[in-house]
Amino acid sequence: MDVVNENFYQLLPEIEQAIAECDFISIDGEFTGLHNGTMVSIFDTAAQYYQKLRSNCMDFLMVQFGLCAVKYNTEKKKFTYRAYNFYTFPKPMSRYAPDCRFLCQSSSMEFLSNHNFDFNKLFKHGIPFLTVPDEQVLQNELLNRYKQNCLQAQTPSKVTDYIPIPDNHKADIEAACEKVKELLESETISEVIIAEKTNSFVRKLIYQEVYKRYSDTKVSLQSRIVEDIGNVMVAFKGRTKLLMAHERMEREQIELEKAVGFSAVLKKIIASNKPIVGHNMTLDVCHMIHQFCLPLPSSYSEFQAMVKTVSYRFLDTKYISGTEPLKGFFSSTVLNDLKKSLAEQCKNYTELEPEVPEVGYSEEILKLHDAGYDAYLTSTVFVNLCELYAKVKGIKEHISTDSSHLKQYENKLFMIRYNEDPCLNLNGPEPQLQRSHVYHITFPPEWKTIDITNIFSPFTNVYIKYINDTSAWVALRDGSQAKAMNKILPKLQALHKNIILLPWSVYYKDTYTSNASTTTKRKISNCSSPPPKDNIDLSIAEDSSDDSHTPEKVPRISRGRRVSKGGTISPILEGDESSELDADSSAVLNNTDLDSKNNSAGTPSYAQTLKTRKDADTAELKTIFPVASWD
Repeated sequence: MDVVNENFYQLLPEIEQAIAECDFISIDGEFTGLHNGTMVSIFDTAAQYYQKLRSNCMDFLMVQFGLCAVKYNTEKKKFTYRAYNFYTFPKPMSRYAPDCRFLCQSSSMEFLSNHNFDFNKLFKHGIPFLTVPDEQVLQNELLNRYKQNCLQAQTPSKVTDYIPIPDNHKADIEAACEKVKELLESETISEVIIAEKTNSFVRKLIYQEVYKRYSDTKVSLQSRIVEDIGNVMVAFKGRTKLLMAHERMEREQIELEKAVGFSAVLKKIIASNKPIVGHNMTLDVCHMIHQFCLPLPSSYSEFQAMVKTVSYRFLDTKYISGTEPLKGFFSSTVLNDLKKSLAEQCKNYTELEPEVPEVGYSEEILKLHDAGYDAYLTSTVFVNLCELYAKVKGIKEHISTDSSHLKQYENKLFMIRYNEDPCLNLNGPEPQLQRSHVYHITFPPEWKTIDITNIFSPFTNVYIKYINDTSAWVALRDGSQAKAMNKILPKLQALHKNIILLPWSVYYKDTYTSNASTTTKRKISNCSSPPPKDNIDLSIAEDSSDDSHTPEKVPRISRGRRVSKGGTISPILEGDESSELDADSSAVLNNTDLDSKNNSAGTPSYAQTLKTRKDADTAELKTIFPVASWD
């Protein structure tokens, strides 16, 4: 069911009841963009990953919030649900509410348009929202205005500096005063509009002339905004200023509650403390907190604590399906692919039933990337993943979201990683990362993929993740080769004066040290550019299928003069310049020919230079690794 500003308050009691009575809540979001600047990397630590999301993703807007409240009937042994699709847009509902600004990413807007997103419904009928700090500021301002109005109500009106009435306004002012006179003489009328479409100057003149002619104990004036008319002046008979100040506060309190809007739903979710389920939900959780609750904290540990105030248990179906013991059952963990795979593999596949047709979705009609539908789909996938898990583990009883069997997945949000546990663990400090096989290389800008692979040619398979035009991460596919690589690392550095090659741990140690100093300790005069300071650059791009936050497989592409091998790799992100190459493969040799063509009019590539060098250091390396293609 679509929920917009016009039906939001009518449906709010029903939504709050659904949250209070459900066993778990599934969520999903749609955004105006995904990244704005330094992008996440598969080699990021959890803290670095969070910092990049906080710095580069929160200026976008969550324009749809999907919520699916699921109940399990133990007697009938069936699941029922209520799904809601909220359009959220921060339009100011009062003159005091903040007028928000946000970013849009063209690819994301195109993506939404291609999936039939209703932008007119968003901008015209979207539900407003306020964070807790913004709400508190407006509440304090409202109380201050009320106190000031009460103080003014107890003070007789005095005209201090008389303003001469311009000739072009005399007729309007006189007409307003005449309407006030008629009001006071009437026995049936208690209020009347005395001027329409006024500006602040005209209103000041009306105040001046009315209170000059009539006592403020007999008549009171107030400006209002009337739909289709604009700003009007209203005169009241028999109402004290104190009473009017109280009525004004009540009106402004209602306006404030309307401005809070969708944030009331999040307050109810927090108060319910129900388990929250999502699919690839890291970005959803960050936006949910940042947009409707509190600004994200700068510290990752503070973020972990803040998330726990929303719910005690988060469960990510992408993480559950992508790790043991269920990993082997799925070739793809895209949401809709998971649903199809589960339907094929589970003999007793469970369908969720809507409590009433209005809050349900049809199985025959796909509405992918409709946040409400995706939240419903996530609920269905989660329920069947639990049943598959019970089957694999030989568990007879029903697995609920509170079950201890799901403890290993609790509060672990999916994040893309390279050969490591792919999660942002909210339960505590991140375990020590074992990355002795990962290296940071800084190289001249004219280098290409083959030049880097030749550095690592003794090791038959490496994974390259470009950071920018002069730096990259290189990982040995066989981690056991790290010891041999570290042994020859000083020789390689001495042999190749125009590169900087550092193990992962050393790079980060030096980076943190250099960040505290004004100069870098690793500057080498022969380098084309200084090493970047933790500028790990990858994209969180939209998946053309279903996981719009982190795509599963994207074809490798060639950027500029670099050469990449064809095919696909997983995991990788859109816009990536990574390569996974066999150092002594024919593909590398073919790339050498291509490199020589590209460099026919310029500086020889490093691959050509390497073939001509026969110095002692190269000979020593050949002795250590006689299997490498050095010649």
